[in-house]
Amino acid sequence: MMNVLVVDDDKLVRKGLISAMPWHDFDLHVIGEAKNGEKALEFLATAEVDLLLTDLAMPIMSGLELMRIVRKKYPHIFIVVLTLHQDFEYIQEALRLGAIDYIAKVQLEEENFEEVLGRICGRMAEEQAKLEAQEKERGNEALRLDTGYAMIAVASEDNERQRPIVPIPVSQVLEREIMPHLRLWLPVNEQDNAVVGKELAEAAERSELCLLELSGLEGLAIPKVERLLIAYTAYGFFYDYREDIKVYSLSVHHIKELPPEVDKEALLSVREKGLSLEWVHKPALYEQLVGQLYELQMPTGQLVSELNQWIVEWNRIYQPAASSSLEPPILADAWVQIEAWLRKTRQLLLEALGRPLYSTEVQDCIVKAVQLIHSGLAERLNVINICQQVNMSRSYFSQCFRDIMGATFNDYVRQLRVDKAKEYLTKTNKTIFWIAEHTGYADEKYFSRIFRKHTGLLPSEFRQLRREGEQSSKT
Repeated sequence: MMNVLVVDDDKLVRKGLISAMPWHDFDLHVIGEAKNGEKALEFLATAEVDLLLTDLAMPIMSGLELMRIVRKKYPHIFIVVLTLHQDFEYIQEALRLGAIDYIAKVQLEEENFEEVLGRICGRMAEEQAKLEAQEKERGNEALRLDTGYAMIAVASEDNERQRPIVPIPVSQVLEREIMPHLRLWLPVNEQDNAVVGKELAEAAERSELCLLELSGLEGLAIPKVERLLIAYTAYGFFYDYREDIKVYSLSVHHIKELPPEVDKEALLSVREKGLSLEWVHKPALYEQLVGQLYELQMPTGQLVSELNQWIVEWNRIYQPAASSSLEPPILADAWVQIEAWLRKTRQLLLEALGRPLYSTEVQDCIVKAVQLIHSGLAERLNVINICQQVNMSRSYFSQCFRDIMGATFNDYVRQLRVDKAKEYLTKTNKTIFWIAEHTGYADEKYFSRIFRKHTGLLPSEFRQLRREGEQSSKT
């Protein structure tokens, strides 16, 4: 059974494909769906997928961008593109990037679903046969030399721009392109090995590429070495790369073919520290947080997904103080980019929350108070209780809260409850009474008055307008 992921920004297209296609007749199983490339990568980081069906024109991250990343991080996945007749140039680009087939949406009719899946499975079988033939051609003879070299790009685009022309002055060397951003050189004797190593090191200095000096190859077959290097590009090089280092020594015995298992208890501990925001004002805690996050060695997709969860909580503190939002982390090619993002985010938080009038201890108390407000939003919030929990007098707390958060305690809570009510009205079908209760209002009529004062609309009117807007955007 092969696992399938369907990616399309049109929900009706996704649901139609998933429900109408005779997947099980071809030993296929749809295990997930995503509305854009970013969501697809988050899913791929946590699930085993064999076949990816993706639209090309999508918001946030297009299908072509998704394909480039998948080709690099998950080269074993077969890709089929979903497109329209007029997307001819996109189709050509998709096929160049390794798509095995494409499906024209306008031709999808019930009677040819079986034909489409049959064609796709045939293409997958052909590609698999090619790979097996190539591996057989390369042979499984054990390597006699313990050392070799690989050239790797931080991002696949770097390799396309900086593919090195290396004038190797010896004939006894095996050179293979494993992936678009990864090449392998295997000299057959020690003399040639020294020459090849020198030439490749000089080529790395002239390009954006990095050289891996490999050891531990003796006794391994070439296909095994290639699989280990592919795994290293997906899980190891991301954390090893440093901007000032061009040559890396790597023993293949230390490479894991599968992503490392993340320690769940350690992850929960790091998550708790990250969400606490104490590290914003305390450099030692910040350095500790970054170090522990690095030590987890999470797969890239899981790391970015985790940080996206953190930033939702951070923005609850940051947005009211700065009147803007913190940017989420990019789909980074290396850990150093994540470190740079964390430094920038900390600086923004410091600028928004750091006031010279107050000590870091006072700022930490206000941050804790805001977190208590968020966690108790559905309950009756009492400023006196909050003051007791953060160990501050009421008058001093009120002054500090207003100066740091830019609003009084009551105004902040009221706005927060209205924002939460908007979320419920937009994303759920819960009754107005239920929403009032879950945003801290026992009286539905009072809640409606407060809501209309802030938005100019009754809750029911707000919901109706939002739904009409969603309908019109779909059509």
